[in-house]
Amino acid sequence: MQDSQFLYAKELFKDGDLDRAEFHILALLEKNDSEDLYFYLGLIYNGQGRVEEALNAYYKAVALNNEYGNPCNEIGVLLLRMGKDKEAVYWLKKSVRCLENDAPHISFFNLATLYKLWNRPERSLQYLHRAIEIKKDFPEALKMWEEIKQNQSS
Repeated sequence: MQDSQFLYAKELFKDGDLDRAEFHILALLEKNDSEDLYFYLGLIYNGQGRVEEALNAYYKAVALNNEYGNPCNEIGVLLLRMGKDKEAVYWLKKSVRCLENDAPHISFFNLATLYKLWNRPERSLQYLHRAIEIKKDFPEALKMWEEIKQNQSS
Protein backbone atom coordinates (compact mmCIF):
# COMPACT_ATOMS: atom_id res chain seq x y z
CA MET A 1 0.00 0.00 0.00
CA GLN A 2 1.95 3.00 -1.25
CA ASP A 3 -0.62 5.25 -2.93
CA SER A 4 -0.17 9.01 -2.83
CA GLN A 5 -2.71 9.59 -0.04
CA PHE A 6 -0.96 7.03 2.15
CA LEU A 7 2.44 8.59 1.44
CA TYR A 8 0.97 11.99 2.29
CA ALA A 9 -0.50 10.63 5.56
CA LYS A 10 2.91 9.16 6.46
CA GLU A 11 4.55 12.54 5.84
CA LEU A 12 1.93 14.25 8.02
CA PHE A 13 2.64 11.69 10.74
CA LYS A 14 6.40 12.26 10.51
CA ASP A 15 5.81 16.02 10.70
CA GLY A 16 3.72 15.57 13.86
CA ASP A 17 0.42 16.57 12.27
CA LEU A 18 -1.39 13.62 13.82
CA ASP A 19 -4.96 14.84 13.38
CA ARG A 20 -4.60 15.30 9.63
CA ALA A 21 -2.65 12.05 9.30
CA GLU A 22 -5.47 10.26 11.15
CA PHE A 23 -8.06 11.80 8.81
CA HIS A 24 -6.27 10.47 5.72
CA ILE A 25 -5.61 7.02 7.18
CA LEU A 26 -9.27 6.66 8.22
CA ALA A 27 -10.39 7.78 4.74
CA LEU A 28 -8.16 5.11 3.18
CA LEU A 29 -9.47 2.47 5.60
CA GLU A 30 -13.01 3.19 4.39
CA LYS A 31 -11.89 1.91 0.97
CA ASN A 32 -9.43 -0.81 1.92
CA ASP A 33 -8.38 -2.83 4.97
CA SER A 34 -4.60 -2.94 5.10
CA GLU A 35 -2.12 -3.97 7.77
CA ASP A 36 0.00 -0.91 6.90
CA LEU A 37 -2.94 1.43 7.38
CA TYR A 38 -3.84 -0.10 10.73
CA PHE A 39 -0.18 0.00 11.79
CA TYR A 40 0.07 3.71 11.04
CA LEU A 41 -3.30 4.33 12.68
CA GLY A 42 -1.86 2.66 15.79
CA LEU A 43 1.21 4.89 15.64
CA ILE A 44 -1.01 7.95 15.33
CA TYR A 45 -3.27 6.92 18.22
CA ASN A 46 -0.23 6.14 20.36
CA GLY A 47 1.20 9.56 19.56
CA GLN A 48 -2.09 11.10 20.66
CA GLY A 49 -2.01 9.17 23.94
CA ARG A 50 -4.92 6.95 22.89
CA VAL A 51 -3.27 3.73 24.03
CA GLU A 52 -6.26 1.37 23.94
CA GLU A 53 -7.20 2.52 20.44
CA ALA A 54 -3.55 2.12 19.38
CA LEU A 55 -3.52 -1.44 20.69
CA ASN A 56 -6.74 -2.23 18.82
CA ALA A 57 -5.30 -0.86 15.58
CA TYR A 58 -2.11 -2.92 16.02
CA TYR A 59 -4.16 -6.06 16.75
CA LYS A 60 -6.13 -5.45 13.52
CA ALA A 61 -2.87 -5.12 11.58
CA VAL A 62 -1.66 -8.45 12.96
CA ALA A 63 -5.04 -10.06 12.23
CA LEU A 64 -4.64 -9.05 8.58
CA ASN A 65 -1.01 -10.21 8.39
CA ASN A 66 0.22 -12.52 11.12
CA GLU A 67 3.82 -12.21 9.84
CA TYR A 68 3.99 -8.40 10.22
CA GLY A 69 6.45 -7.77 13.04
CA ASN A 70 6.17 -3.99 13.35
CA PRO A 71 2.77 -3.94 15.08
CA CYS A 72 3.83 -6.89 17.25
CA ASN A 73 6.76 -4.84 18.51
CA GLU A 74 4.53 -1.84 19.20
CA ILE A 75 2.04 -4.02 21.08
CA GLY A 76 4.90 -5.36 23.20
CA VAL A 77 6.17 -1.87 23.99
CA LEU A 78 2.72 -0.58 24.97
CA LEU A 79 2.06 -3.62 27.15
CA LEU A 80 5.45 -3.15 28.80
CA ARG A 81 4.58 0.48 29.58
CA MET A 82 1.26 -0.72 31.03
CA GLY A 83 3.14 -3.07 33.39
CA LYS A 84 1.99 -6.21 31.54
CA ASP A 85 5.48 -7.67 31.23
CA LYS A 86 4.55 -11.28 30.51
CA GLU A 87 2.19 -10.29 27.71
CA ALA A 88 4.82 -7.87 26.41
CA VAL A 89 7.48 -10.57 26.13
CA TYR A 90 5.10 -12.74 24.07
CA TRP A 91 4.55 -9.95 21.53
CA LEU A 92 8.19 -8.88 21.41
CA LYS A 93 9.31 -12.46 20.79
CA LYS A 94 6.61 -12.82 18.15
CA SER A 95 7.94 -9.67 16.50
CA VAL A 96 11.45 -11.07 16.06
CA ARG A 97 10.05 -14.31 14.60
CA CYS A 98 7.91 -12.53 11.99
CA LEU A 99 9.01 -12.69 8.37
CA GLU A 100 8.15 -9.02 7.79
CA ASN A 101 9.83 -6.66 10.24
CA ASP A 102 11.32 -3.35 9.16
CA ALA A 103 13.43 -3.04 12.31
CA PRO A 104 14.11 -6.37 14.03
CA HIS A 105 17.04 -4.78 15.87
CA ILE A 106 14.53 -2.59 17.73
CA SER A 107 12.54 -5.66 18.77
CA PHE A 108 15.70 -7.33 20.08
CA PHE A 109 16.62 -4.12 21.92
CA ASN A 110 13.16 -3.99 23.50
CA LEU A 111 13.54 -7.60 24.65
CA ALA A 112 16.94 -6.73 26.10
CA THR A 113 15.36 -3.83 27.98
CA LEU A 114 12.67 -6.11 29.39
CA TYR A 115 15.22 -8.68 30.59
CA LYS A 116 17.32 -5.90 32.08
CA LEU A 117 14.26 -4.79 34.08
CA TRP A 118 13.83 -8.39 35.21
CA ASN A 119 17.48 -8.40 36.38
CA ARG A 120 18.45 -11.04 33.83
CA PRO A 121 21.67 -9.54 32.42
CA GLU A 122 22.72 -12.70 30.58
CA ARG A 123 19.48 -12.76 28.57
CA SER A 124 19.63 -9.03 28.05
CA LEU A 125 23.14 -9.34 26.60
CA GLN A 126 22.00 -12.13 24.26
CA TYR A 127 19.30 -9.92 22.80
CA LEU A 128 21.61 -6.91 22.63
CA HIS A 129 24.14 -9.03 20.74
CA ARG A 130 21.46 -9.92 18.17
CA ALA A 131 20.40 -6.27 17.86
CA ILE A 132 23.99 -5.11 17.31
CA GLU A 133 24.60 -7.90 14.78
CA ILE A 134 21.75 -6.49 12.70
CA LYS A 135 22.63 -2.83 13.17
CA LYS A 136 26.27 -2.23 14.02
CA ASP A 137 25.75 1.50 14.67
CA PHE A 138 23.03 1.30 17.33
CA PRO A 139 24.08 3.72 20.09
CA GLU A 140 21.31 2.82 22.55
CA ALA A 141 22.13 -0.89 22.34
CA LEU A 142 25.86 -0.26 22.64
CA LYS A 143 25.29 1.95 25.67
CA MET A 144 23.10 -0.66 27.39
CA TRP A 145 25.68 -3.35 26.57
CA GLU A 146 28.40 -1.30 28.31
CA GLU A 147 26.16 -0.58 31.34
CA ILE A 148 25.35 -4.25 31.82
CA LYS A 149 28.97 -5.32 31.37
CA GLN A 150 30.09 -2.66 33.88
CA ASN A 151 27.49 -3.80 36.42
CA GLN A 152 28.58 -7.43 36.01
CA SER A 153 32.21 -6.56 36.73
CA SER A 154 31.34 -4.49 39.81
